[in-house]
Amino acid sequence: MSVSIGLQAEFSTTAAYAGKGLKLRMDHGTQYTADDFLKQIAFWGIDQSLAFVAEPQTNGVTERFNRTLKEQAIHARLFCNLKEVRQAVTEFRNRYNRHWRLEKLGFMSPLEARQAYALQKAA
Repeated sequence: MSVSIGLQAEFSTTAAYAGKGLKLRMDHGTQYTADDFLKQIAFWGIDQSLAFVAEPQTNGVTERFNRTLKEQAIHARLFCNLKEVRQAVTEFRNRYNRHWRLEKLGFMSPLEARQAYALQKAA
């Protein structure tokens, strides 16, 4: 999923600083180090969180999510067009964020963890 689609889905905007306070975990691949990409995430107020070189475990959470996404929404399915792929990814993202209980989040869903964090931060 592109960053702009994620911002639109979560915050209903892709305006300047729409992602202020967010960090984007990324490796050192050319798609993430390209000037245009870096300028775009800076426009949105998103900070980089670079994985360490030659230490793949630092990007392990992202790699595991990507694997789960592919297994649950993409593999063993036939799609007729890009719209169907996007729909499958969107449905998985919504299910994952609302219903998947993750050990690293104290067996809360990502949405529940974000809500708990927001309440804790507000207190």
